[in-house]
Amino acid sequence: MNTKKEYIHYLIALIIGIVIAAALKPNNGLTEVGVRVIAILIPILYLWLTANTHWVSLLALALLVMTQAMTANEVWAGSMGHFVVITVLSYMVLNVCLNETGVINKIALWFVTRKFVQGRPFAFMAMFFASNVIIGLFMDNLSLAVIYIGIAEVLCKQMGIKKGEPFYTCIFTGVMLGNVLLSICSPIAHALPNIIMASLETQLGISISYAQWLAVGVPYAAVMYLVIMLIVRIWNPDTSAFKNFDVEKVKAEQKPLGKDGIIAAVVFIAVVFFVLAPSLLKDFSPFFGYMNSCGVVVPAILAIAVLALVRADGKPVLNVPAALKQVPWPPIIFAGTVSCFAAPLSSEATGISVWLGNVLKPALSGMSPFAIIVILFLLAIIMTNFLSNTVTMVLFFNIGAVLLSVDQVNMAAFTIMIALASGMATVTPSAAVPSPFFFGPGHITMKSTVKYTLAFAVISFVVCIVFMPIASAIIH
Repeated sequence: MNTKKEYIHYLIALIIGIVIAAALKPNNGLTEVGVRVIAILIPILYLWLTANTHWVSLLALALLVMTQAMTANEVWAGSMGHFVVITVLSYMVLNVCLNETGVINKIALWFVTRKFVQGRPFAFMAMFFASNVIIGLFMDNLSLAVIYIGIAEVLCKQMGIKKGEPFYTCIFTGVMLGNVLLSICSPIAHALPNIIMASLETQLGISISYAQWLAVGVPYAAVMYLVIMLIVRIWNPDTSAFKNFDVEKVKAEQKPLGKDGIIAAVVFIAVVFFVLAPSLLKDFSPFFGYMNSCGVVVPAILAIAVLALVRADGKPVLNVPAALKQVPWPPIIFAGTVSCFAAPLSSEATGISVWLGNVLKPALSGMSPFAIIVILFLLAIIMTNFLSNTVTMVLFFNIGAVLLSVDQVNMAAFTIMIALASGMATVTPSAAVPSPFFFGPGHITMKSTVKYTLAFAVISFVVCIVFMPIASAIIH
């Protein structure tokens, strides 16, 4: 973004804030404090969508203190001290270790070097995209995008296919579609599910465990993986260059996993076990009940300590200071700030949720809860393909929290499903955080992919509707 456009956005945000503060009056349950919160929240949302999410997020926290909707200590504790921040940070550090020790690359190449892949381009894509989805359930999607783009470039070079060719475009589009799923289908190392789970607990007092989220997210990811493969078959690009792909040659060029990689993989498997098992076995064992009370962050932090202490070839398996330098801080700050705003949005002191309900309910009073959910899914999928998926998720969750009653709707299931709908950002270069990595260097273009990404978005809308009752049945 050039400087002129950037400052124009800052000016527009300032004007929006001034107009709201002057024109919006306390009524229908909205308080003076609520007006002040809305007068900073709307401009901040605008800047998140048009400018950046790092220093703007820090400014948002300072302005929130100044509204007096929360005390300074409440704002700092509810943002940078929020469990979302330490959770995402800890798992990102573990992801760095898995990447640095070669574990991710090893797993990815294992999938595409099975014997049955030889001479079968669609089997190759099915296995490559499956590895992307499976690994992505445990790794943040920004890091995964960088890793898989690098792997895809090497594989395409070996086959002799170049940017702009349909086969090349199809491979990178499949990677992008799978990557989009992973930001939301798993709460492990992903900010979005943790943000919305925190909002649900803060506003409605309902908690969702990692096991519950995965019980819905994994089947959803599996179905959407099949959708990706359906789109690939319909696309049916010229794959004649695949004859140049030699499974045995690729396998022979792989380096064996080192001692550090083996240790990192074992420790991470242990982390996943101690994240999922306690919530499932807490009623059968005092130990797992205790571990469940410790939460999902403690296993990750203990794993970091173990990897920092254990040495392989004379060096720590995990160099924590070096890993922290590789962690992308803007998304972490953004996640903390978004989580902090959940409190004033639902607070009696601001009256925002009451006011929003009084404004929206007359227009939707004749609709059934299911019809309202369908409309929210549709609007979320449309909005997320042009604007931030995080902002979309938080916005439509809050609308749903106001319009839907816990007596009529399983709000835990709705929270997961509106998050999944908000995560289906595929069409434009601005749809999701990793999208510029695919569109920017020209790996794909909107012109070459729009038919297929739109089809993915439409089918994801249908799948979300079908999954709503399934999610309700899974989460009691």
